[in-house]
Amino acid sequence: MPGEAAPGRDPRDPVPIRASDAEREHVMDLLRDAASEGRLTFEELADRIAAAGTARTRDELAALTADLPGPTPQDPAPPPDGWSDPIVATTRGAAARAPERCTAILGDLRQAGPWRVPYVGRWSTVFGDIDLDLREAVVAHSRIHLEASSVFGDVTLLVPQGVLVDVRARTGFGKVRQEAGQSAPPGAPVVELTGFTWFGDVRIRAKRLREHLADLFRGRLGA
Repeated sequence: MPGEAAPGRDPRDPVPIRASDAEREHVMDLLRDAASEGRLTFEELADRIAAAGTARTRDELAALTADLPGPTPQDPAPPPDGWSDPIVATTRGAAARAPERCTAILGDLRQAGPWRVPYVGRWSTVFGDIDLDLREAVVAHSRIHLEASSVFGDVTLLVPQGVLVDVRARTGFGKVRQEAGQSAPPGAPVVELTGFTWFGDVRIRAKRLREHLADLFRGRLGA
């Protein structure tokens, strides 16, 4: 019955208030803003957006932003006039900004660790691989566009779980192997991957950062 205490709950405790769709969306906006400022990695952003989408109460939403500055989720502010994308384009923090275009001949292109992802990034190489790791990246946009092209080399995109990857890259004498990013929770970040490989594969993979660190630790112990 409404108003009755749930089993095992002290009736003197306040009843948790159910969250609304607007409050969930507001918290997602706060998380995106925090990621654009370098306060959350791309992996943390994806995890928290997924949790916000399934949060049932205001307390659950508040826990997702408790370590971030800004208004509380109970008081969502209306967006200003002309507002369209909740992600701002300017980022701050210690992460190095990747150039919008990177090229190489007879060499690999690798981007990993804390780095700021441009809204549109282009990588191309001949006789080399392209490896882009977004897990610790600082992403200032709700949708980013990556173009990666390699002749006689592979393209590998490593993304956090909970990120949607729209693969539009093509291959010649190779394959597209999408192992991650086929689906994501509502409001999840989107990565659009274009470009091509010639005599190479395109791979999209997801591996949690802590799993990667554990692999490195085990490798050092076995050395």
